[in-house]
Amino acid sequence: MSNCFIAFAQTERKEMAWEDFVELMASEEEEGVDEELIEQLQEVNMQPWDINEVRKEDLEMLPFLSEEQMEGIVNYVEKNRPVESLGELMFVRELGAKEREMLRLFVRVEEKSSWHDDKRNPSLSEMLKWSKHEVVWRTDVPFYEKEGYKKVAAEELERSPNKVYRGDKFHHAFRYGFSSMNHLYAGLNMEKDAGERGVDYVSGYVMLKDVGLVKRAIVGNYKISFGKGLAVNTSMTYGKMMMLSSMDRMDEGIRKHSSTSETGYFTGGAVTLRPGRWQLSAFGSYQKNDGTYNNDSTGLSSLKTDGLHRTRSERSKKGNLGVTNLGGNIHWGNKGLQLSATAIATHLSVPLKPKHDTQASIYRYYNAHGKDFFVGSLAYTYRHKSITFSGETAYSSSDDQNGIATLNALRWCANSTNSFMLVGRYYGAKFVSLNGKAFGENSSVQNEEGMLLSWKSQSVRNTLIEAYADVMYFPWMKQNVSASSYGFEGMLQATFSPSSKWALLARYRINTKQKDFIYNREDGEFTTLEYNTNQSLKMQLNLNLSTYITLRTSASGTLVSFGNNPNEKGFTIGENIRWQNPKNQCRIDLGITYFNTDNYNARVYHYEPTLLYSFGSTAYYYKGIRTTLLANLPLVKNTLFLNAKFAMTKYFNRDTIGSGLEMIDANHREDLLVQVRWKF
Repeated sequence: MSNCFIAFAQTERKEMAWEDFVELMASEEEEGVDEELIEQLQEVNMQPWDINEVRKEDLEMLPFLSEEQMEGIVNYVEKNRPVESLGELMFVRELGAKEREMLRLFVRVEEKSSWHDDKRNPSLSEMLKWSKHEVVWRTDVPFYEKEGYKKVAAEELERSPNKVYRGDKFHHAFRYGFSSMNHLYAGLNMEKDAGERGVDYVSGYVMLKDVGLVKRAIVGNYKISFGKGLAVNTSMTYGKMMMLSSMDRMDEGIRKHSSTSETGYFTGGAVTLRPGRWQLSAFGSYQKNDGTYNNDSTGLSSLKTDGLHRTRSERSKKGNLGVTNLGGNIHWGNKGLQLSATAIATHLSVPLKPKHDTQASIYRYYNAHGKDFFVGSLAYTYRHKSITFSGETAYSSSDDQNGIATLNALRWCANSTNSFMLVGRYYGAKFVSLNGKAFGENSSVQNEEGMLLSWKSQSVRNTLIEAYADVMYFPWMKQNVSASSYGFEGMLQATFSPSSKWALLARYRINTKQKDFIYNREDGEFTTLEYNTNQSLKMQLNLNLSTYITLRTSASGTLVSFGNNPNEKGFTIGENIRWQNPKNQCRIDLGITYFNTDNYNARVYHYEPTLLYSFGSTAYYYKGIRTTLLANLPLVKNTLFLNAKFAMTKYFNRDTIGSGLEMIDANHREDLLVQVRWKF
C-alpha cells in the first residue's frame, strides 16, 4: 500500500455546500470547468453514494481524489464496515481536510432498509420497488431581441434564408432520472436551444451496475474512457489543476450520458464483466453526427460539434455523418500494478476531406482524413511506497497515415507535506484518435510534445501551495502559426485558511505561445513568430460571517502582450453575498461585478452561482457592470424545489452587444432562468 499522500492539518471548516465546491473548482480552473463534469457531479450530490457500498470505480468520478486516497477510503470501509458516521473519514489517513470536506458532498451513511438484506443480487421487481425519481424542467427567458429573431420580408428571406433563426428565442431543457438500490439506473433528456424549432435533442439510457459478474452494462447513450484517454475518452474533461490529482488513474470505463451535451458520447451498448482481478469490456456504437460537406460533396471538410441547428444552414449539417465505433478493453490489476489494453475501430459513412491546399489551410495537412480509423493502446500504473509510475502508449492507423502517442507520469510523495509530479507527453503529428482526449494543451491528441513539473505543499501552517510549470512544443503548424512553435504555462497558487471563518486565495498564471505576427516595414509586410503572452492575477477572500451569511470578494486582472503591439489590460472586482438556511435548503445569492478591459483579447473570467446542472463562468470584456440574483426555494420539503436566476449586464462603452444574428441593439441585456425540480 502506497503512503504517498499529504495529510493536511488545517482546521476543519463548517460543512461545505455544493455551491462552495463548484466555486472552489472554478477558482482552480480559470477559464471554467467542463459543464458536463458539473452535471455528473451534481447528479451524485443529489443522490449521494452510501459510504458502506461505495466502490473505487464510483470514486473515480471525483476529480479531487488521487489513486491513493480512493484506495484508502475503500480499504477503511472494508475493514470497518459498517461505517456509522461520516466523521470516521478523519481516520482515513490518506485524506486531508480539504478532501474530507468535498467528499461529504458525495457520500452518506444510509439507513439500512430491507433491501440491504438481498445484497448485490436483487430481483427486477425489488429494484423497481426501492426506486427514486427526479424530474427537472428549465426555461431561459431573454428580455431582449437578437437580430436573428427580427421579422424579415418574405422576398428578402427567400434570397437570404439564413438571415433569421428558425425557432423562438426561448431555451427549454427537460431531464428525468431513475435510480434503484445502487444497481439500476435510467434517464431521459430533451432540449431545445434558443433559435431552434421544436425539441432538437433527445437522449436516454438504461444501465445495470454491480450485479453478479456484471460491473456495468448499458443500452442507449453512454460515455467511455480507458487508459489515459489516448485511444478513447468521451468522458468529461479536466483542467490541468484537477488533471494532476487524477493523473494516476486509468480505466474509468463505462458511464451513463445523462447531460444535455449533444456531442462527445456513444450510442448503442456496452458491458464490463469483472471475473476476479480481470475486467473485460466490449462496446459498440452507431450514431449520426453533424458535418459540413466540401464544395464537390465528395466528403466532409469539417465536423460540427456545437449542437446548434437554428438556421437553415445549420440544419443542413445535421446528421450528415454516420459513425460506427467498435472496441474493447482488458484490464488486470494486482496490488500496486495495473495493466490495461484498449482497441477501437471507427468507420465513417462519408470520408473526412479537410482542405489543406492553400497557404492558409496547410496546417490541416495531418488532420484526420478518410473513412476508417484504428487505435490500439497499452496503459499501466505501478505504485511502490512513495513513488507511482503511470502512462499509456498508443498506435493509430488510418487510411492515410500511422502515428504514435505516449503519455507518462511520475509522482513522488517526498514527505507528509510535499508531493511532486513529472508528466511527459509525445503526441505525434501523424497520430489520429477521433475519440481520444488526454492531458495536454491542444483539444486533440495530436501534434504536441511537452513536459510538466508540479508541486503541492502544506509545509507552511494553514497554507496550501500549488504550482506547476509546463513547457510545450508543437512540431507541425497550427492555425495562425506557420511553423513549428513553442509555448509555456506556469501557475502558482496559495490558499491561506487559518480557521473556519475565513480563507484567502492568491494565484498568478502565465500562458505564452508563439503565433504569426506581421511587422509592417518600408519594404512590405514581414511575418515571423512572436510570443503571445497572457498573464493573470487573482485574489479572493471568503468570509463566513455566520451559519447563514457568507461573503466572497474577488479581484482579477489580466495583461496581454504580443509582438510590438501595445499591451492589452483588463480587470474585474466582484462581491457575492449568500444567505442560506441549512435547515430547509433555502438560499439566496446576490452578486455584483464591475469589469473594465481594453477589448476581448484582455477578457477576464469570473465565476458566479447559477442553476442546478450548469456552470456559471462568465468571460468579461469591454467596460460595464453585471448583477445577478439567484434564489433556491424549497416549495415542498425534500420534494419540490424552485430555482430562479435573474441577471443583468450593462455596458458603459458599447451601443450594441454581440454581432451577426446574435447582435442586440442595446447596451444592456437581462435574462431570467427558471428551474423546477421534483423528487419522488
